[in-house]
Amino acid sequence: MVHIQYKTFGQLTLSDYEVFSSVPPHPFWSRVEQVVDFSFADKLCAPLYSHNGQRPYAPSLKLKIHFAQRYHNYSDREMEEAILYHLHLKRFLGVPVAFNGFDHSTLGLDRNRMGSDLFDACHHHILSQAMAKGLWGKENDRWLIDSFHTYANIAKVGAYRLIQQGILQIIQHIKRTYPKLYTFLLQDCDLKGFLKRLSDRTPEKDRLVLFSRLVVEAYSLLHWLESERVQPLFWTWEKAKPQLRCLELQAILYQILQENTKPVGPNKPEGAKQEPIQYQELSKKEKPQDRIRSAYDPEIRSGYKSKSLKFTGDKIQVLESREHGLILNTEPIPGNEWDGDRLVPMVKEVIDRHGIVPKQLIGDTAYGTGENRQKITEMQILLAAPIQKNSNSTGLLEHDWFVYDAKLDEVTCPQGYSTSKKVRNNPNQGYQFKFEPQTCQACPQFEQCITNKKGRTVFISDFYEIMEQGKSYNQTEAGKSALKARYDVERTNNELANHHGLRTPRTSGRESLRITSKLTAMVINMKIMVKKLAEPIKPFYRYKKYENRVKAPVCPN
Repeated sequence: MVHIQYKTFGQLTLSDYEVFSSVPPHPFWSRVEQVVDFSFADKLCAPLYSHNGQRPYAPSLKLKIHFAQRYHNYSDREMEEAILYHLHLKRFLGVPVAFNGFDHSTLGLDRNRMGSDLFDACHHHILSQAMAKGLWGKENDRWLIDSFHTYANIAKVGAYRLIQQGILQIIQHIKRTYPKLYTFLLQDCDLKGFLKRLSDRTPEKDRLVLFSRLVVEAYSLLHWLESERVQPLFWTWEKAKPQLRCLELQAILYQILQENTKPVGPNKPEGAKQEPIQYQELSKKEKPQDRIRSAYDPEIRSGYKSKSLKFTGDKIQVLESREHGLILNTEPIPGNEWDGDRLVPMVKEVIDRHGIVPKQLIGDTAYGTGENRQKITEMQILLAAPIQKNSNSTGLLEHDWFVYDAKLDEVTCPQGYSTSKKVRNNPNQGYQFKFEPQTCQACPQFEQCITNKKGRTVFISDFYEIMEQGKSYNQTEAGKSALKARYDVERTNNELANHHGLRTPRTSGRESLRITSKLTAMVINMKIMVKKLAEPIKPFYRYKKYENRVKAPVCPN
């Protein structure tokens, strides 16, 4: 590996030390250096730089800046000003008082250069330092997992404006990166019609006409980019990256059209003159749930955090150690993704990196699926999570009244009738047991059990036994205590979402959100390390005569 020489500020002058000594110690930044060693970043990020040319700023210095930015929830420009005027930050960064700061673009370019994987590696480096100091990693440790929702930094728009966004992105990209192709576009296509906005006062008939016309223009643009006249010019793009980006934008626009529109027209006999195809917007029920919500951030999806709370954005999964609350892993996921799908990969990543296996893993109902329980049990970990109840909306007998015998592979109803007749249900990973119609119709509880004359069916999951074991454990005192401990992770979620700004992130894109969540997790871990390990600082007194004052006694009443 090539040794990289980073830019240094030299030794601080006597005047710098004089200024810094007159500034009271900061309760956090003045104690971070006591517990965290940032020098690992210089070696970790060395492959990103060349030994030729101007020396770059040290990655450890820029990592400190990213930490300070997430701690105060600053934007890039706010962080640029903070480095200029906040002396406690200059002292923490180790820069001279006269240092005029970084340009805000330096921060954004550094995040893009490093990527989320390197920030994830930095997160685990700090976790390793915390484990070496005894803050986590003990055999009897319990891990908690939960998620919280975020609100995407996008404007909620209808189908008409969404299609306009898709068209506008393609045109602006071509104009910015390939002027020659843009000249052809001006000659062949009318670019003024799609910019027309829909007013709330527009009559319904005119709205339908304008919507259909916009869809036709969108398909025309896609067809033009695939035409024989344009293809030879398109594939002579000088740089491959903007060419690939143009193809991605075309795919986004096509997906938006497929998810929000459909062709309509009168049925005419063969041989009759065909009129131009008309388009209309799909109804809400016809649109897919997993559809694009913004052309500028196509990864964003809408989801439900609860039955009453709907949001448009991502969810952030948080895995933490209960011993001191250190965050072990964070991952953003689409808003409509099931929480439990990421449980096993997140736990496995921490185990593989640090070689630590917890005694117990605690989560809510979403993580307590049978598949998760089986995989976590194979890792020699006890999973504690509530069992999802399958309520019967018809008010008839629920599945809990039926007993499954694994040895005989049969299901017995409350009246004592048994059946071994079953059909495989692959989507739900189990078998559907079916009672004979004659047996059900002769049963005295037929009306309280089922309304279908074909007989009662009972679903038995492939994970029936392990789910029953989990249900029995949850009813014990140890299980009840474990489920109560799960709520400790809510404090961490609140700190991430509200105190450090992850509820409404400034950036767009899941990659940027992953970088932000990793940095925020590192900041929270450093706060815990400072609180547990660093030496306390003396309180600040504005006047020296009050330093040794005797506090007045507090009245017990």
